Amino acid sequence: MHQSNFLKWSLLVICLLAILAGLFQLGKLVGLAIYSDSFSFNSIEIWQVGLISSGIWGVFEFFRTMKKLKVSPKYN
Repeated sequence: MHQSNFLKWSLLVICLLAILAGLFQLGKLVGLAIYSDSFSFNSIEIWQVGLISSGIWGVFEFFRTMKKLKVSPKYN
């Protein structure tokens, strides 16, 4: 396998992990907002915002890398 493609595939794995972490954190905060009486926006911490932001980055980077993999030449 070509090294560049290996790096792209490893980036895809990292993006998927970031997406999962962001979705989990977003779901947790939405669940707390809906079902908890003591939830307030002041209780959201910076690491939670960071995880959600990394999930958003992961989505965009995932699609950008997928486009690069489709365009890149095939090595036989």
